[in-house]
Order: sequence, then structure tokens, then C-alpha cells
Amino acid sequence: MGTNMRSKWWGWGAPEKSYDLSRKPYFWPYLNNRLDIPENPFLFPPSMEKIDLPPTYLPVNTLNRLKSRLPPGQIFTDRESKLTHTYGKSYHDLIRIRRAIFPVVPDAVVYPETEEDIQAVLRWAKENGVGVIPWGGGTSVVGGVEAFRLKSQDGLIVIDLRRMNRILKIHKESLLADVQAGIFGPELEEQLQEKGVTLAHYPESFEYSTLGGWIAARSAGQQSTRYGKMEDMVESVRLITPAAILETPCFPAAANGPDINQIVVGSEGILGVLSQARIRLKVIPGRKFYTALLFRSFEEGVEAVRKIMQSGIKPATVRLSDADETEFVFALREAKSGRFSSSLQKFGMKILGMKGFLPEKRAFLILGLEGEATSVRNEWRRIVKMLHPFSPFKLGEKTARQWYDHRFENPYLRDTLMNYDLLVDTLETATEWENLWNLYRAGRTAVLSACDTLQIKGIVTVHLSHAYPTGSSLYFIILAVPHVGKELEEWWEIKKAASDAIVSAGGTISHHHGIGLDHRPWLKQQMDGTSLRLLRQIKQTLDPNGIMNPGKLLPD
Repeated sequence: MGTNMRSKWWGWGAPEKSYDLSRKPYFWPYLNNRLDIPENPFLFPPSMEKIDLPPTYLPVNTLNRLKSRLPPGQIFTDRESKLTHTYGKSYHDLIRIRRAIFPVVPDAVVYPETEEDIQAVLRWAKENGVGVIPWGGGTSVVGGVEAFRLKSQDGLIVIDLRRMNRILKIHKESLLADVQAGIFGPELEEQLQEKGVTLAHYPESFEYSTLGGWIAARSAGQQSTRYGKMEDMVESVRLITPAAILETPCFPAAANGPDINQIVVGSEGILGVLSQARIRLKVIPGRKFYTALLFRSFEEGVEAVRKIMQSGIKPATVRLSDADETEFVFALREAKSGRFSSSLQKFGMKILGMKGFLPEKRAFLILGLEGEATSVRNEWRRIVKMLHPFSPFKLGEKTARQWYDHRFENPYLRDTLMNYDLLVDTLETATEWENLWNLYRAGRTAVLSACDTLQIKGIVTVHLSHAYPTGSSLYFIILAVPHVGKELEEWWEIKKAASDAIVSAGGTISHHHGIGLDHRPWLKQQMDGTSLRLLRQIKQTLDPNGIMNPGKLLPD
């Protein structure tokens, strides 16, 4: 089999790993108090052998023509390869896996090793009317890699780039690196840091996503407030399209017309297959200072963050949770061992309430500074002065370190909750500061109103996690208990209500997850007709037969 799976095909992360709730005794009581949780888990992933695969759509003789053009060992048609390349990692994807819903699977998965291999595949696909889905880590949460075939297409294949995973050259003097698109986050950072440099791009999917996927989705990492999003990290790209190879020039900046890099970044595989990129590096910071603070209200926390961002300071991480998310975070704290420590912890929580940090209002902030030690120290001193009028409670570096050390583990909790048939989904958006509260209220209200209409209990938590001088992102996390057997329908009702509200309230439909299949209906409200026509014309130029990542990004 050719998948070389890095993560669970039915869920998140390492197959042997799960979210450990054994030392977190407050979580289930908290959740049971807010939702009607089933007494026992009952919705488990099926075994691959029990899933009925749809019939193969691609004629055998057509696939054999592709095999004749590639070296042996690059094409796989086994059950595992097909199933593991059908869906991404959204709730929508994972609930269909658990319900064994597979109306379409790819006819084959191809693992190219060179650009020439990719070109051969695209020529064959163009000649035979076969759809092509580029695949990195498969972690899209908006349907960006879902097996979707147009009615006009005579087959569907996936190009998995994980064998194109090398750093080709590090230009240390210029702080640049030429890197193949299929490299995963941990391998990329390990090799860069051996040379004293870093990309410093750490999305929550870091361990299981690739450079190509980050570029395709216009990804943001957890330190993006300082280091930028992927569009800020790309110097040039090589894109293998059905029409030709597109290679952008390597300049730190230029005025040679519009920046073609910014057309490729965020194009989600609809223009071609990204083979490699020249990325902008940083020297590994000499000091990383992370601390946690508690504000009396989300409003105070937002105002504090706005002042920091408009002061000229660029924190690495700013993650501010509203009251509902703060309680969720506190519910996941570990119990202190020993009677004295446990009593002290409970007493400390009471003291917070007495000081005005009330559970129904308080807001939890993770603040991270990175850079040269003196610079970090001076920035923190300036921030302390800015925070003085708010009198936040300093939870300290130890609390922040716990977040930092476990920051890639939250998706594992979703798998546990889905065993109980809980709906767990996310929405993320962004707007200017002056519109932030309007967007915050509109998103929350839409989710809770949809749950009321469906007669199900729901929770919506919000955090601010990517901040700018002009505004910020808002990240909504939704938990609900759908009616058994109606998960997909009720998910869509909540998703549609929230997305309608976000767009109507002046937010972007996506800050860093992309469009994929799921967000296409709202793109027409985010881009005017001229912009959409221009994007379609670019696709027509590079992909005249419309074979690349069918159904994604562009609205019908």
C-alpha cells in the first residue's frame, strides 16, 4: 500500500495517540452541565473492510496508459489509499467517515517524485478528462481536498506530494530556502533549525500538514502576529499547471506589475500543482517569553490587545478567549495532586471571583514575545505599562508554558467528543477593530439561534488569535448535541446560519482556513463580479480543461 499514513484516516493525529482526560476531572462535569451528553460513547469509526466503496469510475485501459508513463511504484488503487484520500479533517468529513458515507472516492492515488512525473500525470489527465486533486497532509477543514468529481469528468485521481519532501538549498545569507512542497512541518523545521534558521510557521495542524498545503490555503500559524501568514513568507513559487510551468521571479520586492505570487498563494490547487517554493526565513529567536493573563472581561482584553498592536509592538502570539472559552479552558486544567495542593487550587479560583474575575465575564490571554533577549525584555516592560489601567491577574509563565507545550493537541479532543456523537466545528473570520463587536455578537447569536431552532443544546466559544494594527481575527468553536442520525443536516443548518451572519456583519468568510467546497456559496458576496471573472479567466488560462481540484474555491 502506498499511503504511508501519518495520521488516523478517521480522525486526527498519530494512530496511537488520544486526548488524555484522566487527570482533568473538571471537564466532564462542566460539559454535562452545559450539554446533554450521552451516558456512554457509541459512535465509533468503522473498519475499512466494512465500508462499501463506490464502483471505480476510471476505465482500466485509461489508468494503464498513465502507468506506462510513470516509473513503477507510484500509482496505488488499493482500498486504504482510496479511503485515506477521500476526505480532509473537518467535522463534516469525519462524521461522514463514522457514518460510512463514501459516495465518491478517488480512482487512484499517485505519488510523484519529480516535476516531470507531475507533468506526465497532468498531460494524461487533460487528454482523458480526469479530475486531479493535489494533496499535502490532507488536513483541510473546509472540504479543500474532498474527493469531488464533475459530471463531465471520466475519473478522479489524487496527486500526493509527500515523496517530494526535500529542502533543496538554504540561502543563509539571504535568509531564504528552496523547498519542495510535500515536506511536512516537523521535518522542515528540524532541518532548518539545524542551520540556525526557522520559518516560524506553526498552525495547529503543524505536525500533519505540508508547506504546499500551507501555501495553497493561505495558512496562518500560531505566531503569525509577529511573523505573518504564508502570503508574507513566500518569495517565489513553481507551479506545475496543465498549460505550462509557472515560475515567479526571486526578488525581495519588485514593481514589475501585479504580484503573481499572491495569485498562487491561496489558490487551493485549482490552478495547478505546487512543486516547490522559495520561502523567507528568520534567525531562531534568542528568547521566547510566554505568559498568561486574566482580564475581568473580554471587552477589557480586546481593548488591551488593540493598544498593544497599535503601539508598534509585534507579539508572536496573542490569543484572547472570551468568557465561554475561558471556562472551557479552565475546565480542562489538571487537578493538583495531594489534598493541600488541590485545596489551594480551589481556593485560588474563589479568590479570583472575589477580585472581580467572575466566571461569566473573565477573559484568558496567552501573550508570547520572541526575539533578541533585550528586545523581548523592553517590549514586555512597555506592555506592562499599557496593561496597568486594566489590572489583569498574572497567571504567569508556567500556565502559558502548559498551553505552549500542548498547543497541537486540541484536535485530539474532538475525536473523543465525536465518540459521543457531539458536533464539534470551527469558524474563523476577521474584521477591523471598529466592527469587531458587531461581528462577535452576530456570529454567536446565529449559532445559538440555530441550535434553538433545531431544539438542540449548543455552546459557542470565541477567541481572538491573529491580531493586526487595523483589526483581528475571531475564531468560533461550536459544540452541540445533534439528533442521532441528523448530524449532517443539523451541521449544515448551523454552518449556514453562522456563515450568513458573518458575511452580513462585515467579516471575511475565511481568515486562514480557505474556501474549499464548504465556503463557496459565500465567496460571491466577498468578491465582486469583476474579480470573480478575473479569477475564472486565470484558471481558464492555466487549466483550460478544468481538471484541477474540481469544485473547489470558485462558486458555481
